[in-house]
Amino acid sequence: MTSIVNFSDIADLLDLEQTEDKYPALLVLMDSVHSALENHCGRILNLETTVTEKGFLTDSNFIDLRTIPVSTINSITVDIIDVTYKISATGVDLTEHESGKYIVDVTGGFEEIPPDVYRAELMQIVYEYQNVNNLATRSFSNDGGSSTTNEGFNILKECQRLLNPYVHIKKLGF
Repeated sequence: MTSIVNFSDIADLLDLEQTEDKYPALLVLMDSVHSALENHCGRILNLETTVTEKGFLTDSNFIDLRTIPVSTINSITVDIIDVTYKISATGVDLTEHESGKYIVDVTGGFEEIPPDVYRAELMQIVYEYQNVNNLATRSFSNDGGSSTTNEGFNILKECQRLLNPYVHIKKLGF
C-alpha cells in the first residue's frame, strides 16, 4: 500500500471497525487518492525511499526528479554511460550536456510527512469514501429538470490549498 494515511485514523473518523479486511474498497481508494495527490503535486509524497526514475533527455542538462528532496543519487546514466552531476532542490544538473535515455536510481522524499500533506490525503480519502456510490459525479437541477454528470476524480479545494507548498516547481511552469 502506498497511502501515507493510517487505516486507524480513517476508521476513527468514519466510525468503522479497526479491521482492514472488512473494507477492501477503502484500501483501494486509499491508494487511488494517494496516486492522485502525487500526480497533482508532480512529486512522490512518501517518506524517504529509493526509486528508479527514467526518461529521455534532449535539449537540457537538467533532470527533474519526482523523488524530492533528493538525499542520495545512487547512480545516474545517460545511454548506459555514467555521468557527473550536481544535486539541486528539484533534481540533478549534469555537468556536461548529454542527450539520450536516462536512468536515475535516487533516494529521496520526506524525512517526516508534513502535517498538511497527511491532512490533505486523510480529508480526500474520507470524502471519497463517504461518496463512494457517487464517485466522480455531479448533479444539478433547474426548472427544466435535473442531470448527473461524471466529471472524473476531483481533488477538494481545501486539499489543493494544503498541498500547494509541496507542488513540484515544474508543475508550476517554472
